[in-house]
Amino acid sequence: MNVHLKRWLTVSAAAVVITAGVVVGGSYWRLESNLKTVDLAKEIGNARPPSTPGPPSTPGRPLNILLIGKDDGRSDTAMVVQLNAAGDQARVVSIPRDTMVPRPRCGNNPPASIAMFNSAFSTGGAACTVATVEQLSGIRIDHFVQIDFNGFRDVIDRLGGIDITMPEPIDDEKSGLHVPAGPSKLDGTQALAFVRTRYSIGDGSDLNRIKNQQLFMRALSEKIANENWLASPQKTFALADILTKSIVTDSEIGSISKLADLAGKLTALKPESITYVTLPTETYLPDPNRVQPKQPEAEALWKAA
Repeated sequence: MNVHLKRWLTVSAAAVVITAGVVVGGSYWRLESNLKTVDLAKEIGNARPPSTPGPPSTPGRPLNILLIGKDDGRSDTAMVVQLNAAGDQARVVSIPRDTMVPRPRCGNNPPASIAMFNSAFSTGGAACTVATVEQLSGIRIDHFVQIDFNGFRDVIDRLGGIDITMPEPIDDEKSGLHVPAGPSKLDGTQALAFVRTRYSIGDGSDLNRIKNQQLFMRALSEKIANENWLASPQKTFALADILTKSIVTDSEIGSISKLADLAGKLTALKPESITYVTLPTETYLPDPNRVQPKQPEAEALWKAA
């Protein structure tokens, strides 16, 4: 969801639609009815660690938004967007999906002393993923935005593709993605393959796939900002319609007006003010195909926000 980046979640698109006054009557309710929400307070209130900070009522605390990419029913991507109190700087922290972490109790599912990070989503959906991130990081996740990867593909097509500069070529027979080194324009199907690709780049690990995702997110936020894409009410409504059909959010931002309020906090954020980092990890010795948070670097990363 910027937020996946800058304004990439529906947030800004929906907000501009409203403030431009083009969503009236049935159009407004069409967007509103597209939204699906989860009540985090109800789902994970008791699962939150006692030390987890409360809502962002204290001046100076960042706003933390968890972005979840859903692919074929699984959590494929998880990123924590941390927006500073002034709203002009953001940090995006990627969490490798194969990181071995403790998982808290999620609904009727007992806690697990160690589990792969993305198993939280299959265990208890977005709420369990939020609770797992909070236990891992010690920070409060204020909101989440979950986007279906098919919706992601449609968004890129609606934007007319994304220009990206590849540091090396990709020839991935599994996904059918063939991109030369240097500048390329990716359509929605290619973009989806790009953010999924892992085995044809580097050592085939999830860490290399994350680098691709961060590269793509930066290009996406720059396109939306530089082309002033949201200035056209008609185009904005079409984008907002796709986005609102493709996302799930927490109930606290689960309306068009609340998304617009959140968008207002992003107006000072520019693409060059977004930094992208990955949770420091090291090999998980019981299974070399997995990783675990590397200490003390991982703890220091979360405390640095």
